[in-house]
Amino acid sequence: MTYKTRFQYLFDKARDIAQVQGVLNPPDPRLPPLFFVSDPKRTPHPEDIAAHLPPGCGVIYRSFGESHALQRARLLRKIADDDGLVLLIGEDEALAREVRADGVHLPERHMDRVPGLAGDFLVTVACHSHDAIRRPEIHSAHAVLVSPVFASRSPSAAGIEPLGVKGVRALVDASPVPVYGLGGISCDTIGMLKTSGLSGVAAVDAFSLAD
Repeated sequence: MTYKTRFQYLFDKARDIAQVQGVLNPPDPRLPPLFFVSDPKRTPHPEDIAAHLPPGCGVIYRSFGESHALQRARLLRKIADDDGLVLLIGEDEALAREVRADGVHLPERHMDRVPGLAGDFLVTVACHSHDAIRRPEIHSAHAVLVSPVFASRSPSAAGIEPLGVKGVRALVDASPVPVYGLGGISCDTIGMLKTSGLSGVAAVDAFSLAD
């Protein structure tokens, strides 16, 4: 499967998952069904990946302080404008404002910042437990990303038991806002999430440019 075919397959499956949930709980129409989440080590050139995403996808650009973050974010904004993508910036609302990003993605440890940003941006936030998803700040978020759904190479997932479909469903049922799944989601595993209740999915490694 070529990378273009893979990206389209992921988008189509993510859209199917989102449509199942959307019948009962319509999410914000600005939210895409599929997010590519960048990582400086695993996806060092996110602009190359973004340029090949199907229209309607989302990009969460996480710079982690890289020196060329502004230039890369500006390029991602141009690609998003040209190709019909949604651009979120990880954790850095100043950078998001500078490049006119559509939103901001926050790690769980910064959940307290959600209410102050939600009026200006689409805001997604990472959640890793039932305790986190019950925090009052969640009500101001447009969506949460729960992880790891399946076994993942992410350093943040090291030593953590994957949620699996049953665990994801439990978090969806507890969440007051739409839920996306992240972690170990690929062409081989995404079909398992059809009845998970997710409003969409997100992935890192699934978006490599290797055929």
